[in-house]
Amino acid sequence: MGYIIRAQQLLTMPQDAAELASYGDGGEERDNSIVGLIEDGCVVVDGEKIAWVGRWDERPAKVRRDGVDVFETAVAMPGWIDCHTHAVFAGERSREFAWRNAGKPYVEILEEGGGILNTVDAVREASGQALAEELIRRAFLSVRQGVTTLEVKSGYGLTTADEIKSLKAVQRAQKDVPCELVGCFLGAHAVPREYRERREAYVELVCEEMIPQVARGGYAAYCDVFCDRGAFSAEEAERILRCGQEHGMVARIHADEITDAGGALVAAKVGASSADHLEFVSQEGIEAMAEAGVVGVLMPAVNLFLGTIDHLAPARSLLDAGCEVALATDFNPGSAMTQDLGTILMLGCTLYKLTPGEALRSITAGAAKALRREDIGSIRAGARADVACFDVPHYRYLTYHFGQTHAEAVIYRGNFVYWTEEADVEE
Repeated sequence: MGYIIRAQQLLTMPQDAAELASYGDGGEERDNSIVGLIEDGCVVVDGEKIAWVGRWDERPAKVRRDGVDVFETAVAMPGWIDCHTHAVFAGERSREFAWRNAGKPYVEILEEGGGILNTVDAVREASGQALAEELIRRAFLSVRQGVTTLEVKSGYGLTTADEIKSLKAVQRAQKDVPCELVGCFLGAHAVPREYRERREAYVELVCEEMIPQVARGGYAAYCDVFCDRGAFSAEEAERILRCGQEHGMVARIHADEITDAGGALVAAKVGASSADHLEFVSQEGIEAMAEAGVVGVLMPAVNLFLGTIDHLAPARSLLDAGCEVALATDFNPGSAMTQDLGTILMLGCTLYKLTPGEALRSITAGAAKALRREDIGSIRAGARADVACFDVPHYRYLTYHFGQTHAEAVIYRGNFVYWTEEADVEE
């Protein structure tokens, strides 16, 4: 037997929480149920897996008898999952940040050939090794917050060679980081400059060359597409996602961020695991997502960064319709230059009016569902032993005191990969 985690508050995050659709007064009792709270909880870790979960005073006789090491903490929960990032990129776009602050809209910069395409230039010039090294540095910053799974999209290459270079960089970085990196193919992020007058030819390239080569090389298990004004139409998105599915890739979609482009309806139609952004999603799109079991991934840092908090994704409407909701950073150099998933929790509460329990669930069980994963996102026997431990007075505090990390230990595949000097293990 490996060791025991004893937590004053253990959040198990049940995979299914019926209370999500019944808000009521948003009280603490409901939140406790949503997060699967166990007071004075115990997690028995054996190798890379969780062997037992329950109350401390009900722990198995064997672990009492064998004198297994005990790590004590205030709040323990599943390792955090940042399920939507663009963390493999080169360069920066602070000049565009200044332009937007001077009044130039993001979509105008994008349509003039800037935005994403400026980062494309930098990625094409960068080596795969340089991309991997920068991703490694970024991944360690996420781990120190409590992240044990980090989704990473391509999408800044927009040629077959450069898209594969980016995804290979993710695989190369995986060897040197203490968290899981989940590669996602996003060749349909934007139409590159050289195809600006030949959109159909670029869609053909994505479907007939990029996707088959990415799938054949095993570089990504997911296929994503940006369906919106200035990017790809609903018809183009559906074609690309269905092509990805034919090659064994799970469909995901950037949907309805700038306009109601029908992205949510495409997500439901193809059975995507998630539809992400959703600031302009229609009620019809929400209902279709709920019926198809599509997770809504929301990224409030984008609204804060772009100054668009007057038009937010309808988090409560998604939950009321029966959708699972996830929060993510959308870490990227153009519209959300942050890796601070802790601040995203606070924004989920203050902007979307999620309860603390809903917000914490959204970066664990909800995010796992967005990736269609059952081995992460919850603390239960048989799940992978990914656990984040925090030195806070109550789990609500994680959504309340933002701007700094509260993690005192992060456990990935059963191994302590980050801990503070104050984190002690009793023998």
